[in-house]
Amino acid sequence: MSKHACFERLPARLVESVINDIGIGPYQVKEAVISGCVALAEGAELLLIGSVMRVVAKDWDLTATQKGSVVSIVFMGVFTGNLMCGPCSDRIGRRWPVIISSAAVGIFGILSAFTMGFWTLSTARFFVGLAFGFGVPASCAYCLEIAPTAWRTFVYCLPCCLYMAGEAYSASIIWLDDPTMKHLDWRWLLIV
Repeated sequence: MSKHACFERLPARLVESVINDIGIGPYQVKEAVISGCVALAEGAELLLIGSVMRVVAKDWDLTATQKGSVVSIVFMGVFTGNLMCGPCSDRIGRRWPVIISSAAVGIFGILSAFTMGFWTLSTARFFVGLAFGFGVPASCAYCLEIAPTAWRTFVYCLPCCLYMAGEAYSASIIWLDDPTMKHLDWRWLLIV
């Protein structure tokens, strides 16, 4: 008999069955909210950049192509972040990419407000998109991995609801700044 004989007698269990036996608790809700920070920031940032580009284009005399490029470059960043997320999440787990993504969205969103031209704004917005792309797949997978089977829909949908809350937040601060959206203080809006 080996020194690990007591472990040899235990039946193997899937992680999913252990999670189902434990059930839902504060841990899953807390982690879903943390994961939802990525969705909250994404909803806020995407609505905001589309709304302020008219003012930015007027301030900097941007062409229609440049104006569209600043918005489009965000999605190039999302694509790049998506490609990076899978291998990284498999290597270090899902939680860290979610946390890194949330922080990076905040940092590069604020840096966007301090840009002085088309190229610097485009670069900052690319990294905002990269942060979303890096965090959203990890966030979705993480929420599904930590939730008991019966609660997966709830735990998965909580971050999605925070996406809408981010959009509502952006709409509110835009309305408070200038309901007509003609004279927005776009730098202030990107910071808050």
